[in-house]
Amino acid sequence: MSDLFLGFYLGVFSIILLFNLLWYLYNKEKAYLYYFFLHLSLVIFALSIYKILVFPTALCIVPVILFTFLFTKEFLNLDKYYKNITKRFLYSGFIFSAILFFLFITGNQNIIKYTPFSFLILAIVLLAYSVYKKGFELAKYFVIAWGVNYIIILLTDINRIFGIDILHFEYLSQVGNILEAVILSFALFAKTKIFQKERNEKEKMLIHQSRLASMGEMLANISHQWRQPLNRVASFIMNMQMHIMDNYKNEKYLFEKLEESQNQLEYMSNTIDDFTNFYKKDKQKEYFLVSNAINNAITIISPTLKSNKIELILDIKKDFELNTYPKELAQVLLNLLQNSKDAIFLNNIENAKIEIIVDKKELIVRDNAEGINENILNKIFEPYFTTKERYKGTGLGLYMSKMILEKNMYATIKATNINNGVEFRINFQ
Repeated sequence: MSDLFLGFYLGVFSIILLFNLLWYLYNKEKAYLYYFFLHLSLVIFALSIYKILVFPTALCIVPVILFTFLFTKEFLNLDKYYKNITKRFLYSGFIFSAILFFLFITGNQNIIKYTPFSFLILAIVLLAYSVYKKGFELAKYFVIAWGVNYIIILLTDINRIFGIDILHFEYLSQVGNILEAVILSFALFAKTKIFQKERNEKEKMLIHQSRLASMGEMLANISHQWRQPLNRVASFIMNMQMHIMDNYKNEKYLFEKLEESQNQLEYMSNTIDDFTNFYKKDKQKEYFLVSNAINNAITIISPTLKSNKIELILDIKKDFELNTYPKELAQVLLNLLQNSKDAIFLNNIENAKIEIIVDKKELIVRDNAEGINENILNKIFEPYFTTKERYKGTGLGLYMSKMILEKNMYATIKATNINNGVEFRINFQ
């Protein structure tokens, strides 16, 4: 290796190694650590080939293979996209590395010399492409970087096994290593930024869910405090009814009013139960009809809508079943209905109405509250964005609804202005 290229090669990899090591120390992500040791092994391998460093060349391949498997598993999130094969994938890497080490210590380096490593790289590239097709965008950089590596290693295999030098370029492997390292180091940095964003979103969602759980506990306490007084009042009313029946058989007015009072007490008792059950956190997924979750949300908000003279129309064209958290879906719907109610009240809408439509894996909520300004329509799902007056809105309702739908239900939500209002469409897979 010439002094000029050696200086360039070591300079580039010194920066890359330092970059990955520092980022590992900063955020403790294993991918950086594995990538650091992978390229450290590659540098030692290159230096041993050109006799700059006295180290068995064949032995250098063992850590390269081992850390390639470990880094691939971490970078491609195999635990998420291919959970069933993750252990087998890692076992394959350990076994392959162990076989190479065994061949080295038993003096069978010739077998290593004729091993086509390009097949291994091709399998990893195909796996990365499969992960990319499953929706992990950053996997395309892995495909590009290791695709270049595959071509170079394939040419190296042909030269090593068959003695055919196609490109006649002495530093082909080292140039390939540099390209792959630069591409994936930046991709790894981008992946960390995405994960940090997702972590922040998850923390916000946990805070939101914690608040709902606290509200459920608070309502349960209120329910406990209310239950005894309500029962005592109901007992008083029952005694009065019996007294009237025994002594004032012709007294209809008082008897009717006591009946109404009894019904109101039952309504109050049922209402506090509805609120308490609604805000209890779902512990596990379950199968349920979308219409059931809708009815739970309507039960909570319908008195408010009636008091504001807002007509609620429920149109179930074709009900469907989901396997997720029913109370979370009810919470999303409650947020949408609450926003529509607030917009109707703010704009003084006459003949106000909100319509809920269920049809073929789609849930639609629309109102006639004059819609949303087109300049801010694409911002309404952003965190802390609100059109309400200060202290009257947190800007988290629609944001959390979007997060719940996307993360827990693999659904999408979109807002569109219609003739005289806004329409929210939720599509389930």
